Amino acid sequence: MRLKNRPVFTDVYEDLDSFRPEANSVYVFGRSSEERSEHSDTWEQRCHDVVFVQIIEQTENHLKYRMAGVEKMARLRSGVELREFWRAFGRPKAYLDITGLDHQVWAPLMKSGMSIGLQLRGVYLEPETYRFSPLPREGDIFDLSEKIRGLSPLPGFASLAEADNEEDVSFVALLGFEGIRLKYCVEAMEPPRGKIIPVIGVPGFKAEYPFYTYDGNRPILDETGAWANAQFTRANCPFSVFYLLQDIASMHARDIIKIALIGTKPHALGAVLFSLLTPRSVELIYDHPIRKASRTEGIGRVLLYDLSAVAAPVGSNA
Repeated sequence: MRLKNRPVFTDVYEDLDSFRPEANSVYVFGRSSEERSEHSDTWEQRCHDVVFVQIIEQTENHLKYRMAGVEKMARLRSGVELREFWRAFGRPKAYLDITGLDHQVWAPLMKSGMSIGLQLRGVYLEPETYRFSPLPREGDIFDLSEKIRGLSPLPGFASLAEADNEEDVSFVALLGFEGIRLKYCVEAMEPPRGKIIPVIGVPGFKAEYPFYTYDGNRPILDETGAWANAQFTRANCPFSVFYLLQDIASMHARDIIKIALIGTKPHALGAVLFSLLTPRSVELIYDHPIRKASRTEGIGRVLLYDLSAVAAPVGSNA
């Protein structure tokens, strides 16, 4: 996919100290067992006139957050409560750091923030490296997930649309390293074999990562023949995925677009952005993996995405 004449609203910072949120803004983040999600108090104190809000509890149904020592809760399936979450800070600019947040938390927060017209920017910290599995199996090179909880919609993203014909479905799989997750989604969804479109991050966070992605997913790609439909977008760029999905929707004008969020968070970010702005029928598919502790090591680059800059609805290859 070519990005010529298509804007990419991304700023890249080599480390966290190089990045500062703008004054008069709110910065929402969560912490996990991964080093890259740990923001130091020193860093926060350097960011003057910024309200820092930490998500301290994440479940499938609600989030609990802390600001200035006060804890509050919001239900993830309540658009009213999530919009109030953003409005309560009284800031026109907002940063949503997805690094330490689960998909079922950052996606509905992103939806509610955009719905009220916030100047919303996404933040993502790349890991320095992923942890290899001590006992690698086919389709399981890295030590990333303990198990899969199962397919269910992200809060606020349930789709009731169904194809008149089972062949009228384009199944886009945003691939990561774990081939077992692609296998699970394909077996559960049973998409048309000729319309499985795998998306591989090229270039990856590191030069060798696309090869690991191919190797991890090779068995199911070979079995379904989906390797022949492979598409490539930058692993850390939500906008390239956004434009790719726009192209796929244009090429398959009658199809329901089903997107499996089993790759990088920036790719998932692009898919969520597409689902919010397109008039097409879109179903986001997520398998809710339970992540292993310390699945990554170190902190890489900081990516800043201007999500509000993508304002025009998609649905045509403009």
